[in-house]
Amino acid sequence: MGRAITIEILEEIEQYLKGTLTEAKHKAFEEKMLADELLREEVIIQKQLYAMHHTPTKNSVPLEVDEETLHQLKETLKSKEIQALSNKIRQAGKTYIAEKPTIKKSRKKHLYYYIAASIAILLTTTLFLINSKPSLQEYYNDNVNWENLPSFTTKGDTENNFSKGEIHFKKKDYYKAIESFKTIPKNDKLYPYSLLYIGASYDQLNENENALNAFENVAKLTDFEEHSKGYWYSLLLYLKTNNKEKAKEMKTIILKDKNNYNYKKALQLNL
Repeated sequence: MGRAITIEILEEIEQYLKGTLTEAKHKAFEEKMLADELLREEVIIQKQLYAMHHTPTKNSVPLEVDEETLHQLKETLKSKEIQALSNKIRQAGKTYIAEKPTIKKSRKKHLYYYIAASIAILLTTTLFLINSKPSLQEYYNDNVNWENLPSFTTKGDTENNFSKGEIHFKKKDYYKAIESFKTIPKNDKLYPYSLLYIGASYDQLNENENALNAFENVAKLTDFEEHSKGYWYSLLLYLKTNNKEKAKEMKTIILKDKNNYNYKKALQLNL
């Protein structure tokens, strides 16, 4: 992660957030933040820690912060795992201090800063991971998983067109699969799934416009419980084709409803 979080840095951040720096030191600290991205990140983390423990602060980071990253950090701070670990670190430090009544006041203050530093290191690592963006193509590769499409074919069932389409798809005979799935009528309960398979088939054939068209049609079937899969797979196709703006549009649509397919994955996607 680079430079270590020192007690001196934490003390200065604390004074900045509480508004106790002199005017000259306040100005110098903000100038330092302008030139030091890691310092800005540490100030953000400490500010969020104060907020988590309902402690008001007077100052904020004097630069525009990526709202999406900040939202993800806040969500991470709310997680049970992070809060439990944070409380464990704090409690361990308090227990140690309570068991050492002879420790000088200045030393106790330093120990509290060590506790804060331990938590800050944990959260700085979290923020680093949030900001470590894989390429759009890598994200597509990691998340497209067509073998997990729902199967409605039972053993020995090869008579109906949907089953034939599934068999062709599994054999990677995608044009024949598309031909079979296109015969499924719109009033058939398997029609939405046939569109998913058609989109997946076109994707495998690198016919991206046809794939997107199929997924857009899935998204329009709002009576279909899983219609939001159309948004998700469209998002993946936009990532595949390096269309970041359209991918962002799909992400925005997905995040409008927590019940949408892969809502959490979309929330974690840092575009």
